[in-house]
Amino acid sequence: MSKLFPAYRVLAITVGILLAFCSLVVAPARYLAPDGSSLQQWGETWSILWAVHGWVFIIYVVVSFLLWRHTRWSVPFALLVLVSGLIPLVIFYVERVVTRRIRAEHPELATAGSPPAGG
Repeated sequence: MSKLFPAYRVLAITVGILLAFCSLVVAPARYLAPDGSSLQQWGETWSILWAVHGWVFIIYVVVSFLLWRHTRWSVPFALLVLVSGLIPLVIFYVERVVTRRIRAEHPELATAGSPPAGG
């Protein structure tokens, strides 16, 4: 359990970066660029990151679920944490909220291997 919170933070940031890059850069390049252009081909090439996001998101869901069970947060908050990995950029805000709540309500999780950070 001591590595659960640091794993959550790494996965949340990773999922957030992948989702933001895929939805704000790769998808527009693939679908909005003229057919056959180098930008459209670049978007096609990097579309594999959607699959990477999917696999990392599945791991994120499992770790978030385990963290929720350990902290006994409400079901609506747990659903917010889970869904935040599907909406671009929202996960960064939710990760900060989770970090503040962990540090306030469960300091034993926050000090178990996670680096100190502001917030």
